[in-house]
Amino acid sequence: MKSYQKMLVGFKDEDFNCYASRGDWLYVASKTDTKKGLFRLSRDHHYFVTLTEKRLPAEFGVVKCLEKPITALELARKDFDSREMDHQHITRAVLEEYDSFLIKVNAHPEHTPMATTWLEKLNKGLRKERMLQVHKVFFRHLSKQEKDELLGGRQAKFN
Repeated sequence: MKSYQKMLVGFKDEDFNCYASRGDWLYVASKTDTKKGLFRLSRDHHYFVTLTEKRLPAEFGVVKCLEKPITALELARKDFDSREMDHQHITRAVLEEYDSFLIKVNAHPEHTPMATTWLEKLNKGLRKERMLQVHKVFFRHLSKQEKDELLGGRQAKFN
């Protein structure tokens, strides 16, 4: 199984709807997760949750290098543990979702902010199909120094 050097982590800033603690690992929220009444999102936006038992929501995350590489199976186990689910439910199809997430995160350089949104496409039967897309975001209204402070740039401490 392939291992990955980067992971999406939280940065605590309520102005950006990021309630995850700084450095907590993030994954795409499941259907049973809630934003806990902390913020509202438009219909096409989605959010991440921390892989802790609190599963705190975050609209954005930032790519960070890990000290120890991670595999899709390790990420799935951590997510299932945070949802108090049995590891027996981790199938090959489930692992492919986690692997796909890690591939998208690892395609970007460290300190890259990311979000997740719903993308509507027409399938072969010409029916609308909604898919979640994890992608890079741009904070154009922030200066380079503000971005470094917020996202833990080279000079900022992140843990």
